[in-house]
Parts: sequence; C-alpha cells; structure tokens
Amino acid sequence: MPNLIDVTKPHANKRFIKKRTIVYYQGEIPRSANIMRTGLIKVYSINPSGEEQIVMFLAPGDAFPLSWIFGEASSTLFYYEALTDCEVLTLPKEDLLKLIHDDPELLKMMFDYFVKKHTGLIMRVSALEQSRAIEKILLTLYYLIFHYGKEVSDNVYTIDIKLTQPLIAGMVGLTRETTAKNLNLLKRRGIVNYKEYKYTVNKSELEKFLGEDNFKSIDMT
Repeated sequence: MPNLIDVTKPHANKRFIKKRTIVYYQGEIPRSANIMRTGLIKVYSINPSGEEQIVMFLAPGDAFPLSWIFGEASSTLFYYEALTDCEVLTLPKEDLLKLIHDDPELLKMMFDYFVKKHTGLIMRVSALEQSRAIEKILLTLYYLIFHYGKEVSDNVYTIDIKLTQPLIAGMVGLTRETTAKNLNLLKRRGIVNYKEYKYTVNKSELEKFLGEDNFKSIDMT
C-alpha cells in the first residue's frame, strides 16, 4: 500500500524547519498542504491564562493542517511549533487532494489514517475528562503508544518521540510537579520506565492498573 510521503515526494517541494520555529500561528491561512518527512511538530492552543494546551504531535507521515486541507476550516485552528529540526514536503492542497482521490489504495490508506486519528482523539478526550491525575497520565501514555509506540518485546512499547515531563504535563493539563510525582509512582509500579527523553511503557501493566476491559477493543497494530 502506498504511503503519503512516497506519493507526494515527486510532486512536492522540500521545506526545512529549524527547532523552535513557529510553523503556523492560530488563525493563519496556510499557503500549502504539508507532509511531515522527518522531525516532530507540537500542535497546541493557548488558554485565557496564557498557558499552552497541547493537542497532539505531528510525526513523519502526518499531513497538516488537516482541517484546512479538507475544507473544514478557512485557517489554522491551532499553533504549530517544531520541537526538532524538521523536513516537510509542501504542495498545493488541490494537488494533494487530487493525488488522494485518483489513487484508490491511497484513498483507503487515508481512511485508515483518519480512523486511527479519531480513535486517538477519543483517548485524548477520555484522558482529559478523568478527575485523578494518575488516570489522566495513564490514558495519555496509552494514546502515545497507540500513535507513536514501537513494540520492543511482548506488550512493551517505546514511545518513538522525544518526550519531556513538561510536554506530558502540557498534554494532561497538570503541573510539572504533579506529573513528575505520578510518573515516579508509575515507574515504581513497573508500568513506565524513562531515561532522559525515552519512555517505555508496559501495556499489560497499564491495562491492569486501569481495568483491562476498557482496552480490549482497541487494536494496537
């Protein structure tokens, strides 16, 4: 099955983005559709108190801004900031849409892509709705291994993006201190392990902690 990077590469221009660059501001009208080739971009909003609220991350293979590309918004809904040096493929959104519509296999791939995005967003909403900090963090870790996890042994996943505790705190709406305290608790329970920016999650232990029945229907492949 084709992937978005390979299909768009012959038709696109390359754009190199340095770490900490604001790619788009909220409300900005994009000039082109973008496909992540390398790197990581943070998508976030700013609340009335001036605090960042992280919506998601964009990794290689992700297209953005999706709502603008597919005609659901006339401008960007969030801020987009490069967390690492990035390489992005850019092309007119009309060209991207034509490539997708003209290739049945690519169209199916995009359908699967949106289903996975939808499932991930349900996890994100569920995490934010939790009243206890530890459950917010656990469900956020589950979302991260669902989208960015690589299985390194039986039911043990590494999260294939560079994470910091402030980033996790920004995803769950908690202070850095509360996030660190609960991550340490989960580390002692054998659910998560981390060294510098690399996080490893034991999916089986995570499900046991929260209640396995809540997760049996979610396909990690």
